[in-house]
Amino acid sequence: MKKFFNKLFSPTKTKLFWLYFVFGVLLILAGIVLMPVWGNCGDWCFFKDWGTKIINLIIAACLIAYLVLYLLKKLMSRSNGVVKVLTIVEFVLLALVALGCVLQQFKIINVGSACQIFGLALWCRGAVEIFRAYYHQHGNNERYPIWWLVVALVFVSFGVYLFAKPLFTDVVLLWIFVVLILLFGILLFVDGFLAKPEGKKKVTTTSTKKSSKKSK
Repeated sequence: MKKFFNKLFSPTKTKLFWLYFVFGVLLILAGIVLMPVWGNCGDWCFFKDWGTKIINLIIAACLIAYLVLYLLKKLMSRSNGVVKVLTIVEFVLLALVALGCVLQQFKIINVGSACQIFGLALWCRGAVEIFRAYYHQHGNNERYPIWWLVVALVFVSFGVYLFAKPLFTDVVLLWIFVVLILLFGILLFVDGFLAKPEGKKKVTTTSTKKSSKKSK
């Protein structure tokens, strides 16, 4: 991940620099098309509801990224015990929610709004950490960090609040996604200029100069 960001902010010179422009323009166009501002347009705007239709897919993608990049590593590093079982339950539950977000596209099931899903994820993480703090204190001489226990309690409390009374709508999530796409597209467009190789300078050799003098 660190190498990816290094290449993103300082691209290497390449003859394929024009690909940065192509993908940058495509992302910028995609961000414009997915904006929720087109909802009130007429029938001429065939893409007016594209953004609202992919919100559930965005949520599913975020959940999958969380499961793969964070929670899976937690599972691999945990030793067998109650905390690992709870982490597995958390993993399966959020995986089912991600699947439900995909199925919601076909109106098969309704898994709730983005804010409720975010609240559920916070509650699960906080609950598992509270159990980990309890078993850590009873099975280890080392003290569990009190600040992380406070964070876990905040996760549980705030997660319940978000699930019961959502603070933001799905449209807000779509706007965040659109802004990120636009910023990424602009960044790729700028990288196109940075990745453009410098033109080769013509170097006149000494022998060439001598031959030109003789010809004169």
